[in-house]
Amino acid sequence: MKKWIIVLAICYACPAWGLEISPEGKQEAALFNSFLEAVYVHRNNPQAYFEALKKTLALDPDSKYLRQLLVAAAPTPEQAEPYIDYITMGENTAEDYLAYASYNLKKQNSAQALDAYEKALALRPDDSILLQQYLLLLSTVDLDKTIAVLEKTANEQPAWTSLAYHQIGLLYLRRNQIEQALLYFDKSIQADPYNPQPHLIKAEVYEKTSQFFLMLHELEEVEKMGYADAEVYVRMAAIFTAVRDFPKAEAYFLKAVGQDPHHTAANYFLSLFAEQRGDFQGAINYLQASNDYSTNATRPLQVSFLQQKAGQNEQSLQTLEKAYKQFGDNVEIAFFYGLMLNDRRNYKQAARVFEKLLKSRPEYMEARLHYAYSLESLKKYKHMEEQLQILLEKQPNNASALNLLAYSLAERGERLDEAKELIVRAVAISPKEVAFIDTLGWVYIKQGELEKADAVFSSLPEDAVNANPEIAYHIGVLREKQGRQEESLRYLEKATPKWPAAQKIYQKIFRQK
Repeated sequence: MKKWIIVLAICYACPAWGLEISPEGKQEAALFNSFLEAVYVHRNNPQAYFEALKKTLALDPDSKYLRQLLVAAAPTPEQAEPYIDYITMGENTAEDYLAYASYNLKKQNSAQALDAYEKALALRPDDSILLQQYLLLLSTVDLDKTIAVLEKTANEQPAWTSLAYHQIGLLYLRRNQIEQALLYFDKSIQADPYNPQPHLIKAEVYEKTSQFFLMLHELEEVEKMGYADAEVYVRMAAIFTAVRDFPKAEAYFLKAVGQDPHHTAANYFLSLFAEQRGDFQGAINYLQASNDYSTNATRPLQVSFLQQKAGQNEQSLQTLEKAYKQFGDNVEIAFFYGLMLNDRRNYKQAARVFEKLLKSRPEYMEARLHYAYSLESLKKYKHMEEQLQILLEKQPNNASALNLLAYSLAERGERLDEAKELIVRAVAISPKEVAFIDTLGWVYIKQGELEKADAVFSSLPEDAVNANPEIAYHIGVLREKQGRQEESLRYLEKATPKWPAAQKIYQKIFRQK
């Protein structure tokens, strides 16, 4: 109840209650309401704000203030033209001069804009933002005058001394006057020893002039002040990396990821250091934490290699599979994914990957070779030979292609003379390649030239035979054909776990015993 009494008391106390408004009052109210409307639309629609101001000016055509607002709000200099005469309508404020300066900048009249800024500064000499705007414009047309203004500011305004000297140093850098720039950066530091900016710029100067230890000194000063961020730590780490002080480099990269856990460069180098120590999982973790892991196709490829080194074969394949789905057009990702699929004997999928890759990169002969290998494993011999023919036309001395075709023909027992010619060429090109020597021996076995086959296999070192189940299988077949059953069994036993064809011959010989 008390609230209603107070409201009534206020209403009855109001002198305008129930009185008629004069014409002048109505004009002022209309002007005020129109101005409020303009201010309201300004929040969301600059063009509507400009139009609303024009309507307001129609109610008060001689308003200098409204004309200044229209010049400031005009989307283009042409739209501001009808109102720019406000600058001659009596005494001007700093805001008037700033609006005039902005108009002249849009008209590319730098001299008039600078004059307006100087007049505004005369009215507001302590306005730091206004001073910065003026100096920024001045530096584009007259560096000497800019330096002079900054020198004056440094001497007259102690709060600005360090910053002014720093800006002078930057201007001298623009002129490539390095020594003069460094002199003013030192003045800036002397004026404010806790300002990190001149130290950072000096570090950049020393970096560009290859004075890395001086650069490191400046960055260490920034670190002492507590202003070092991830970028500063990475730059310091880079210096230690360059001088091969890897423990210190790693320590600073670790500081960088402490500040920014996803820093790309820091995580990359930490991954390298971890890999060198044999910490493959640590190396993987750093790469996966990097900002660019989901955008840089190289990163998942590196992770896949590291997973293989760590014995994480399934994870390695999954990493490449996911990367292939994301970066299907990346040549390296597609190539290594195809290789891994071949290695896992998923020849059908590998063939699809290589086929797609070759459509965009038909000149990629290494991919064509592995595509042919996939096709051979799928027993698509005609298509395989077509691929190898394309390859050998471009690279007639590609020993791996010659070997693959020779082996395929020998395995099928077809065109054995051609197979021998092909593999002889391959061995001539790479006489120490164990796989090629094995193919040559296999061709001789298929041709029934057992003595030649024996001589070929006898040239292989025993550790190469023990490490390769396929070679052991071929020698086992040779010994069986030579009637040397016990020797054959020993070789077939070596081949049996990983070479299924060896099992049949092994069981046959064993039953005959």
